[in-house]
Amino acid sequence: MAISASLPFFFFLTFSLYCSTSIFPSSVSASSDLNSSQLANQICKNTPNFSFCQAAIFSDPRASAADRYVLSYIAFGQAYRNATSTKNYIGFSLKSIKAYANPTILSGMQKCRGFYEDAIRALSEVQNNLDSESFYGLDKAAIDVESSIRACEASFSGQSPMSQENQNLMQLLKICYAVSQLYEYS
Repeated sequence: MAISASLPFFFFLTFSLYCSTSIFPSSVSASSDLNSSQLANQICKNTPNFSFCQAAIFSDPRASAADRYVLSYIAFGQAYRNATSTKNYIGFSLKSIKAYANPTILSGMQKCRGFYEDAIRALSEVQNNLDSESFYGLDKAAIDVESSIRACEASFSGQSPMSQENQNLMQLLKICYAVSQLYEYS
């Protein structure tokens, strides 16, 4: 049920993303002389994991010709999709493990579901802000979402079954933060 209810929103978000980036591909240009591929590489140099960043950014065909605006859509869009996929994974896991799960794991997974719901709301708000060409607070959003994911990881006593998923999203959020640094805030 939850998946079918979110499909219209996903298609709307995908369509909005496509339209806004294809109609206005260079409405906001980079503040330097870097060509677009160099801009994406510069973003990746400002993250802790250059190869992860390159794989994530360049998995989108728009990346090699992207300005900072499109790079923002790519980075925050990937973080949104990752968070949504992980929340769905948590939901399926909770349905399958409720009867026989370790209570600590079950409690941690339930808390993580809430943290991922918070992350999805924040990332959706960022997408709406990008649609309205409002760039203020992108850096804060990336940091806040990362804090939620760290709280998910900490909600398990000991070994977290969510470590890989949490690490992947945190890496994407570091890319989001690096992209947000392309904007000057007043």
